[in-house]
Amino acid sequence: MSLSFADLEHLYQLPFNDLIREAHELYKHHHAVNTIHLCGAISIKTGNCPEDCAYCPQSVHYKTYVSKAMLSDPNDVLDIAFYAKTLGITHFCLGAAWSYVPNGRAFQKILEIVRKVHSTGLQVCCSLGSISEEQAQSLIDAGCTTYNYNLDTSPDFYTKIITTRTFESRYKTLQMIRKSNLKISCGGILGMGETISDRLKLIYLISQLSPQPEMVPLNALVAIEGTPLGQKAFIDPLEYVRIVALARIAMPRTIIAMAAGRYKMSFETQALVFFSGANAIYIGERILTTPTPDLNADLDMLEKLGMNAHAYNIDLRQ
Repeated sequence: MSLSFADLEHLYQLPFNDLIREAHELYKHHHAVNTIHLCGAISIKTGNCPEDCAYCPQSVHYKTYVSKAMLSDPNDVLDIAFYAKTLGITHFCLGAAWSYVPNGRAFQKILEIVRKVHSTGLQVCCSLGSISEEQAQSLIDAGCTTYNYNLDTSPDFYTKIITTRTFESRYKTLQMIRKSNLKISCGGILGMGETISDRLKLIYLISQLSPQPEMVPLNALVAIEGTPLGQKAFIDPLEYVRIVALARIAMPRTIIAMAAGRYKMSFETQALVFFSGANAIYIGERILTTPTPDLNADLDMLEKLGMNAHAYNIDLRQ
């Protein structure tokens, strides 16, 4: 039975240790607690995005360090995918800075990239913007298993972060994708200036998808110079842990991923996040355009914590 918003509010008020203990008990019941799912994400089309998301260095509206790049060559992506496998990555996300996925030659090239990455044995995830039912089916036919479509934040805070699209249209598209044969990856960004209530509403709305998402990536804002949020301080680590714990309690069977911003978190913070229910991380050089921790540091951390890599293979549609 899904939790109500009032349930989440009550849980959030628990003493920190009580909250993470409750999350850990649910985590142990549904997952092997000493396994971690290793994910990778690359940008296959970078910058020049028409959206005005206040956190994003790829928006055409802001001048940032990100250089524009056209859609990648499929064989170049294939080489990166083979390298990702050598790192132990099993879930590989292809991201493109679009508002809507184009049709025509660009989409055919996307499908070729998906087919090549799928041929390596990696689980292919796509994060390409809004898609149609027909495009979703074409991605499935090419070998894509998961679609990433984040809600970012609560409906109330949404217009303060994005004006070029609405929360309602995004949620409607997400529900359409959920009805397809694609698994869902849906999360948000914490630390953009939102209230605690905004964070709880984000978790609540994601948890209300039926069935719940297979993966929930929780990003901590990395403030990028040139964007409207370029001066925001990094989120309080224990606040991040609390939201992870709430997400675990609200979505017991879901894979919860520490995503962007992890490179700014201490070893101790990450250990607490794992205890509270996170069981996936993104490794490699970066998540799309955001840095990740040093690979050797990640491998050393997992060894010290006694955690082993494991393939992400749940499907909540069944």
